[in-house]
Amino acid sequence: MILSAILFALLLGAFIFLVLPKTRGWRRAASVATFLILIGLVYGGSVELLSRPKPMRLEWRGAKEAKVLAATMVEAQAIYVWLETADAPEPRAYVLPWSTKTAQALQDAMQKGQATGRDVRMSKPFNPGLDDREPKFYAAPQPATPAKNYAGTGTDTLVYQRPAD
Repeated sequence: MILSAILFALLLGAFIFLVLPKTRGWRRAASVATFLILIGLVYGGSVELLSRPKPMRLEWRGAKEAKVLAATMVEAQAIYVWLETADAPEPRAYVLPWSTKTAQALQDAMQKGQATGRDVRMSKPFNPGLDDREPKFYAAPQPATPAKNYAGTGTDTLVYQRPAD
């Protein structure tokens, strides 16, 4: 990682010092725009490659719901969660800013999920909206019972026959 960053900086510096002074105004603007885009890509890529939990505010993927695999709360500092989403094949580590309300909601959901044997979920985990309520943690609802098979009775529907008096 460090070698590629150094190589990128050297190539970019050579490009700027060799090409920019000899070109017209629109080419300079295009090269500066390219430089800014590349810096953004390098920053975004480095955040993805770090082994530290990613801040929720930097996540650009959208997800309606995530499964909470594990969580650790460091009081007055941060809430660390290990999330699994439907569109990502592997779980990812995230960090939430400390909030007593969020920590209590997560702890309650984890206790309820453990007592009932169900997963803990987080709704709209990456939604940075203006809603001042914290992300919602909850224990997953009980799965629906399987559909009953009435095919063995010979009819498609069951019809009640009242017994004779």
